[in-house]
Amino acid sequence: MIFSLLNVRKKTAAILAGLAIGATCLWAISAWQNISREELIDILLASLLMLGGVMVIALVAVAGFKLVVRLINRVFSVNRPSSDRD
Repeated sequence: MIFSLLNVRKKTAAILAGLAIGATCLWAISAWQNISREELIDILLASLLMLGGVMVIALVAVAGFKLVVRLINRVFSVNRPSSDRD
């Protein structure tokens, strides 16, 4: 593969190859369907915005879940008698 000549890691080469293949596919579909460059960029930006929103919501959900678990653990550890504590 051409990336082996550039002395890059396998993961980096896979990412670069995936991006190149994806860009080529998008270009071919846009040429085939007569989609303008501006429309393609708008679709790409909207997709990235949606992906970012999903990531933010996932992070907030995980943080909220961990906060609830910590609060529950704190409540139960306070109610325990002192002889049960380590």
